[in-house]
Amino acid sequence: MAAALIRLCTSSLEGLFRFLLKRGNDLSPDMMDAVIWRFQLAGSVFKIITITVVFYIAWRKLIRYKSLVDSSDRFDMGKLQEEYFGDKLSSLTADSIGQLLQIWAVILIGAECVYTVSTVIYRRFTAELMLLVVSGAQYSSFVTLYNLSHGFKYIEMLTAILLGFFMTGIFLRDNRIMMVTAAIAGIFLLAFGIVQMHTVSLPGREVVIVWTSVIFHLTETVGLFMFSLYLSRKYRGL
Repeated sequence: MAAALIRLCTSSLEGLFRFLLKRGNDLSPDMMDAVIWRFQLAGSVFKIITITVVFYIAWRKLIRYKSLVDSSDRFDMGKLQEEYFGDKLSSLTADSIGQLLQIWAVILIGAECVYTVSTVIYRRFTAELMLLVVSGAQYSSFVTLYNLSHGFKYIEMLTAILLGFFMTGIFLRDNRIMMVTAAIAGIFLLAFGIVQMHTVSLPGREVVIVWTSVIFHLTETVGLFMFSLYLSRKYRGL
């Protein structure tokens, strides 16, 4: 609820700011206005920081509450709570609440980070597109546009796969899975925003490597296979 309120207030302020500042005779997109862009970027950073603080406080509060009861007494206290709640209210264990906190922290904070990076890349893409309209098409500009936009092709599916990895790590309480997943996400965002395409010369032809494509296809094939192999070796069903 706190995270939703933060997002609502920030989005409302951004909308109001754009409405007040936008000039009626300017046909360029709002994001191309430097002042509006800085305000929007500051809003995204603010949301990331404040939502992280909200979830951190909630996590620390949960740890403090758990420490008030000995682990040997938690089951009996849970039964008492269920009797007190009655049939109309469902009860959750502290561990379940902790897992839900981790899941929604990853979704809300991680998604905001992806959105922020995507917005930066999309603004660069739009600027290049406007430059083409003004100056005429050039091959170098096409290459830049192709590289900037290529990550959008994979980001949705890669996000879904990485969320699956991370959620599995949360439920299994496996920090190794979560760390590797975070590393893959960071490398993809780095390649998406900074790394340019590379050309490799082979006999008779040249191959252009788009690194966002390489990372995605390795993750969905080799990464998924290694992930399933790791689970099958380390965990056993009952």
